[in-house]
Amino acid sequence: MVVRILDIVPGANTPEQGDRVFAALHKALRNPGSVVVSFNGVQTATSSFVHAAFVPLLDHFLYRDLKARLRVIDSTRQINDMIKSRLEHSASLAA
Repeated sequence: MVVRILDIVPGANTPEQGDRVFAALHKALRNPGSVVVSFNGVQTATSSFVHAAFVPLLDHFLYRDLKARLRVIDSTRQINDMIKSRLEHSASLAA
């Protein structure tokens, strides 16, 4: 399944936008298989967006499962690094 950020919200700038993306990701991840997150057309993402969209997934799924099932495409290095670091940091705090 592909989740396109701009199909859900107009940008990746606010925690409210992140909450809406989280809901879509959570729904997609409840089904078997991998989930592809497309940032096509998104140039930047704020840390508050990433925190709201991705970190709460750790309340429902193990970090290793997210790492195996969630793939980010059409993204910048900044966005990729932020998602990875926020998830790793939050997962290490929960361990």
